[in-house]
Amino acid sequence: MSQFRDDKQTGRYILWGVLAVLALIVFFSSFYTIRSTERGVLATFGKMSDEVVSDGLHFKVPFIQTIKKVNIQQKKFDGKENSYTRDVQTSEVEYTINYELVRENVSRLMKNVGDDYHNRIVVPFIRSAMKESFGNFAATEIVENRDAVRREIERTLRHTLDSNYFMNVQFQLVNIDFDDDFENAIKEKQVAEQNALKAKNVTIQVEEQAKQTKIKAEADAEAMRIKANALERNPKLVNYEAVQKWDGKLPEYMLGNSVPFIDLK
Repeated sequence: MSQFRDDKQTGRYILWGVLAVLALIVFFSSFYTIRSTERGVLATFGKMSDEVVSDGLHFKVPFIQTIKKVNIQQKKFDGKENSYTRDVQTSEVEYTINYELVRENVSRLMKNVGDDYHNRIVVPFIRSAMKESFGNFAATEIVENRDAVRREIERTLRHTLDSNYFMNVQFQLVNIDFDDDFENAIKEKQVAEQNALKAKNVTIQVEEQAKQTKIKAEADAEAMRIKANALERNPKLVNYEAVQKWDGKLPEYMLGNSVPFIDLK
């Protein structure tokens, strides 16, 4: 009898222990924390609420309600698409897109689209915007002004992506890989343009040298004309010119007794 009472008492301790553990589990599962970089979506029996749970400590009904946490930090995705230019050149384009989720609407996004919102919503719009924008430009125009294409794609995405879900959209073209034949043609064209520029520079240099030579010749001729006119008006300038050029030495051989060429009268 005593043994029976002891076994019964032990059973009660075990039961109370189990109940205490369950109580602790229920207590701690009733609370959850949302960080500042997250927003929460509360679901009751699997049905999501329209309410968005902000950061902080919150309460939920254990085993009945669950919380889904959604990261609201800026998203960055890399991708690759094939596009055709206006002149039907094929291109493989690598890109990067950044955007943020509209915080107050993450519950609607999760309810209507789910976690895979990027592939289900964003990627199709990127593909459409790229095909449209690349189709507005010839391949050479894209090579020469790639940023114009990037701006057009970004502008289209900001207009077409649902502003209820996405904001601060930024789009970058990382690399554009055209067909090898086209890229070789572009390289050949660049080489030809560089050679033509070099030839043009040489031509300009030759023309400038010829121009300078002509100017110098005209200046020398004008100087000679002025000097000739001066000598014609004043013959004594001939002697002055001779004196300017004389080195001060008399010639060693002279005919007669006269001193040559200088008339000091």
